Amino acid sequence: MAYHIYISNSGSEFFSHFLMDEDSGALSPQPDIALAGSPGAVATNPDGSIMFAALRSAKQLVSYSVDKSSGQLTTIDGVNLEEGPPYLATDNTCSYLLSSYYGSGYAGVHRINDDGTLSEEPLQMVQTDGHAHSIQTDRSNRFAFVPHTNPANAIFQFCFDEQTGTLSPNDPPKIQPKTEEGPRHFAFHPSKDLLYSINENGCTVSAHHFNPENGTLESFQVIATQPEGTDMEGKSTAEIRITPDGKHLYGSNRGHDTLAHFTIGDDGTLTIVGHYPTEATPRFFELDPNGRFVYSVGQSSGGLTAYRIDEASGALEVIGQHKVGESPLWITFIKQA
Repeated sequence: MAYHIYISNSGSEFFSHFLMDEDSGALSPQPDIALAGSPGAVATNPDGSIMFAALRSAKQLVSYSVDKSSGQLTTIDGVNLEEGPPYLATDNTCSYLLSSYYGSGYAGVHRINDDGTLSEEPLQMVQTDGHAHSIQTDRSNRFAFVPHTNPANAIFQFCFDEQTGTLSPNDPPKIQPKTEEGPRHFAFHPSKDLLYSINENGCTVSAHHFNPENGTLESFQVIATQPEGTDMEGKSTAEIRITPDGKHLYGSNRGHDTLAHFTIGDDGTLTIVGHYPTEATPRFFELDPNGRFVYSVGQSSGGLTAYRIDEASGALEVIGQHKVGESPLWITFIKQA
């Protein structure tokens, strides 16, 4: 079996398209897919038949139907935006498309209609603070979180009503690190009530206990993503992922241009294992849906590096490299029909 892989190239007006062999992780380049603007964040419905993409240059959210055999996309519709969101995610019912807005400091919600179109106007635009970088709901779909990098330096906490698509501030409405870490993106542990945020400005990962009853977070560890003694000038972090077995966590270091590897203890505590060289300015990386391979793209290199994950140790082994478009910043998997 195979997966389609789509690479959003924010400096080009196309997706790079590959087929991934499910067993080996090897990529076979396919023809690029032309778009009506430069792509950024992407989300899909659960079966991969519909894709939603933020076209940054066009300031639009566009929905596409996906031919899961060929991987080709057909435009369904688009809605206009005041600014392009750096992050998209569907809620767990796939009834709503959630978005965050870095420049203006908002969290947005659009309704997803049965035909894949989006509501022309957002159902809600909630003012938070500048540098709102991502948004996701928890597994219960009752709560949502929006990290903000510095100077806001906070994770905003919301209650989410899946019947109406409404976000409302939780109590407290936000948590803030004690130091200027700058939370950017986050990942839930697959089986425990834990949330890990990667912090852009502090070059750290914060581990949080997640209360599934009231939807609040409490930090219990902050750990560096860079080797001790690293010159931190021009360094920042970007993306975070956890293996499906919940044993390993990876984070990308921009400037240092590595993927940091941590093990996750039984109590959720992180221990640094090492660092793996990767593409220049690794703004985004992704695990394949089975959690056996890692794919990392370099915003400065226009390249992609593929790794195999050692099942026992979590170590990464390079298995391939490919050129993509300019300034890649998102990777999407859809299973081939």
